[in-house]
Amino acid sequence: MNLATFFPYRNDVRKTLIPYLKELTVEQWYGAHPDHPNSIAWIVEHIARSEDEWINVVASKTELQLPRKIESPQQLLQAYIDIRKQTDLKLNSIHYLENDPAIPLPTYSDGWQPPSPPTLRWIFHHVFDHETYHVGQIGVIARLNGFSGPLF
Repeated sequence: MNLATFFPYRNDVRKTLIPYLKELTVEQWYGAHPDHPNSIAWIVEHIARSEDEWINVVASKTELQLPRKIESPQQLLQAYIDIRKQTDLKLNSIHYLENDPAIPLPTYSDGWQPPSPPTLRWIFHHVFDHETYHVGQIGVIARLNGFSGPLF
């Protein structure tokens, strides 16, 4: 069985989010509010860079794929789109094995440990769940800054 079979809805949030992000002004991308420490730009970059790290470095033992410096909302949105295309290619090429071994993780400075053994399936689930969590923050940030959030 292909590992992608476990994640049929992994890109659904992007069907709403990407068109929304394309319509934001630079001020909306980078707007900050005293009640939330991050901008929409920070959240989108965090999602993309986290996915790059987890899928390419941790799971695949390869190099980071995203450019080190991203200077505009357009570049940031393209990086967000590109990293998922790469993730989807990898996900679609992996066959699920019931007894996949746990993947060694780096030691995190805050002592974080995964709640279950970090198999390939767990890592992909973690990446998609992480994105969903942070996409919810985008709606909060938008509304705190006085403009409409994505329609989900």
